[in-house]
Amino acid sequence: MLIFSEFEEFFQNKCIPVGILGIVGVAFSVKQPWAGIFIPGLLMLILLSILYFQGMEDAEQSSRECSYSQDEIKRLLNLVPTPVVLITKADWQLVQLNRAASDLFALAPAVAAGKYMTDFFGTDQKVWSAWRELLHYGVVQEELPLYRHTGVALVMAVTGNVSLMGKPHLILSMTDITAKHIEAKRLEQLATIDGMTGLLNRQAFQEKLVLALKAAGEEKRGLCLAYMDLDGLKQVNDTYGHREGDWYINIFATLLRNGVSENDFVGRVGGDEFAIVFTKCSQQTVEVCIRKMQQQLELTASRLEKPYTMQVSVGMIAVPDGENIDVESLLHKADYAMYQQKYVRQPSPVKTTS
Repeated sequence: MLIFSEFEEFFQNKCIPVGILGIVGVAFSVKQPWAGIFIPGLLMLILLSILYFQGMEDAEQSSRECSYSQDEIKRLLNLVPTPVVLITKADWQLVQLNRAASDLFALAPAVAAGKYMTDFFGTDQKVWSAWRELLHYGVVQEELPLYRHTGVALVMAVTGNVSLMGKPHLILSMTDITAKHIEAKRLEQLATIDGMTGLLNRQAFQEKLVLALKAAGEEKRGLCLAYMDLDGLKQVNDTYGHREGDWYINIFATLLRNGVSENDFVGRVGGDEFAIVFTKCSQQTVEVCIRKMQQQLELTASRLEKPYTMQVSVGMIAVPDGENIDVESLLHKADYAMYQQKYVRQPSPVKTTS
């Protein structure tokens, strides 16, 4: 807190509220990438405070906290470009908010004044606890949701103490990170989802399989892996074009998505290769599920009178309770079992244990 101490010592003769400096001190002291997002608006708040209070009388300057009117606060806050709110310290009632905060809360200042911060906390107890920690201790190192009538916003926030008319208040400074959060989620999805089918891509599927194997070992239960390859996709592409081949892939992906439970997951692990992990199904149940998918695919071709056969070869690996096997070995064995069916054309999936 060295920087905070230097700010406080330098500016206390200017009657800068210690709480405002505290916000900056905390932001500097927290070694997180997001801490810097508060600095521009807060430094502006300090500079405006310097300009505003430098003409105050010496008697007032001797106090560590300065009392000033709501009109003065309103003028000051509206010059700050980031969302800033003045609230009572006792019950967190909104007293003043600047234009940026009004936009963030999606409320006109006249409507927002008199409401309480708790009106925007929602019903999740974890959210309430995080907001209480912020308002009591000044900073939390996590994003916080604001529940508005227009939807949920995500903010990073810090607070500082200030006196208004001799009563303790808090200045709450926020940065809206909703758009950044949405963009991060979009990029995360692009990194994990196959763009054509909407299924997990190979890397994301393998990462999830690692976790599934770990959970199965901890819970002392087995799991099943089905590895699938669409038959004749290359011939479909060569004869009828890639648009038809893409349709073939997507219709099968839809069958897979609709054919698994919420406990299971499916991925596209190659151009014409797919895989399903059944986490809590018996081997017999998995075999029935796979046969049903194979039949549905063949019936689709018949119903639509496709000029080619639609079928899928499947290799299934059952991992027994307590079996220790790595992901690459498991996928290799399932792939081998799948090719056995493809070349022999067995009506049921070739199955083996790990």
